[in-house]
Amino acid sequence: MYITELDTYIMKILFKYTALVLFLTVLFTSCKKTADTTTNGGSTTDTIKVVGGATSAYLDTITVVANNVTIKYSRTNQCYPSNEIFAFSATATGLPSGALFNWDFGDGHTVNGATSTNVVGNIYQDAGYYTVTLNITDAKKNSLAVTTVNVQAHGQQVTPHASFYAQLFDINYPNNLNFNANGSSVPRGTITKFNWVWGDSTTGISVSGDNVPHNFPQLSKDMTYPVKLIVTSSGGCSDTSIVPVAINAIYTNISGGFTTSSSNVCTAESIQFTSTASNVPAGAVYLWDFSDNVSGIPVSNLPSGNPISHAYAYQNNYGVTMYISLNGKIIYTSPRTNVTAYGQNIKPAALFLKNTAYEDSGYVKWAFYDQSNIPHGYILGRKWTIDDVSIDPNSNDTYETQGYSKLQSTSTHKVQLVVTSNSGCKDTASAVITIPIFGQYTY
Repeated sequence: MYITELDTYIMKILFKYTALVLFLTVLFTSCKKTADTTTNGGSTTDTIKVVGGATSAYLDTITVVANNVTIKYSRTNQCYPSNEIFAFSATATGLPSGALFNWDFGDGHTVNGATSTNVVGNIYQDAGYYTVTLNITDAKKNSLAVTTVNVQAHGQQVTPHASFYAQLFDINYPNNLNFNANGSSVPRGTITKFNWVWGDSTTGISVSGDNVPHNFPQLSKDMTYPVKLIVTSSGGCSDTSIVPVAINAIYTNISGGFTTSSSNVCTAESIQFTSTASNVPAGAVYLWDFSDNVSGIPVSNLPSGNPISHAYAYQNNYGVTMYISLNGKIIYTSPRTNVTAYGQNIKPAALFLKNTAYEDSGYVKWAFYDQSNIPHGYILGRKWTIDDVSIDPNSNDTYETQGYSKLQSTSTHKVQLVVTSNSGCKDTASAVITIPIFGQYTY
C-alpha cells in the first residue's frame, strides 16, 4: 500500500510542476490573435484558448462590467489532476484603433500589450485574494481606462494526501479501535477536515487526525470493514484512503466451566474432563492445558476434545485451563485451580514381618512389624486383626504384639494387616502363627 500511495503522490507533484512550466511558457510567449470562445456565465464548462496555445477546461466564467469595460475571467480546478490557472479577457467600447490591454495580476506578474481578442492567464502560487488591474492604453501608452477586479485564488499544490492506521485499545475488547491519521499531509495549506466512513453504516468527522476512537459492532463472526478516510484541505481539495480493518468475533454470552471424574484410581488413574459451557457456537474446538505439559507449547498445539481423558503421573493439585477456539481464534477461556490427581502407581503393597518377642514353657508373645510400601503417595492408615478381631481398633501403629498361653493342644491364628493410602487405595497382607502346646517351644 505504501508504494502505491507514494507513487501516486509523486505523480501528483510531477503533474503540477509540468503544468506550471507549461503555463509559464504560455505567459512569456508573445501574444497571438486567437478567437475568444468564452461564454458568459452559466453552469456549463467553458473552453478558453489561452495565449500561447495551451488549452484547459475552465469553470464558470464571471463577467464584471465597469463603465465601458467588460472583464471576463475563469479558472481551472485547483485539485489534482488539475492545477489552478486563471484566464482573463476584456472588451471595451469607444477605443481607438490599436488600443493595448495591460494586465497586472496583483502577485507581481504582468502581461502588457495584449488586445481585446487575447485571453491572458496567470498562475497564483499562494492562496489568497488578489486585485487584478487592467490598464487600457493607446498606441502611445496613454491611459484610456483603468479597471480592477478582485479574485480569490486557492493556490498550487493544495491537494492533500490521506493516510491512516488502526491500533487496538485493549485485547479484551477487539472491537474498540483507535485510528491515527497524522500521516496525512498537504504540500501547501492545512488539512481542515477528516471525514471517516467506518464501513459499518456509521460515519464520523474530526478536525484532528490524532487518536480517533471507534467502536465496531460486537458480532459473533469475524468481520472486515473497508474503513475510508477522506481528508479535505484548506484549498478545498480532498483525497481518499481505504484500509480493510479486520474485527474478530466476540462471544460475550458464553459461560460455564467443566467437570472432572476419575476412574481406576488405584490401578491406572484417568480423569475425564467435560465442558459445561453454554452458548458455544457450532464448530468450536475445545483445547486443554493440563499443567503437566512442557511449558511454552502454543495453545493451538494443546490436546483437544470434549470430553477428554488425561492421566497424571504424579499426585498434585493441578491448575487446568479449558480454551474454546473457533476458526483458529480463542473465543473463551475457563481456568480451574483445584483439580486433584493421585497419579500412577498409587496402590500400596502391604507387607509385615513376624517373630516371637518372648517365650517360656507356658506363654509366648508374637511381634508384628509393618514393612508396607507405596510408589507414589503415602500410607495413611493401618488395621491389624487376628482371627478377624482388631488388635487395637484405634491403633495405626507400625508395630504390634499379641501374647498367648500355651494349652494342652496346638492352636493356629490368622494375622492380617490392611494398609490404606492417602488416595484411599488398600492392600492386605496375612500370615498364620502357631501356638505350641504347654512345655514346647515355637523354634
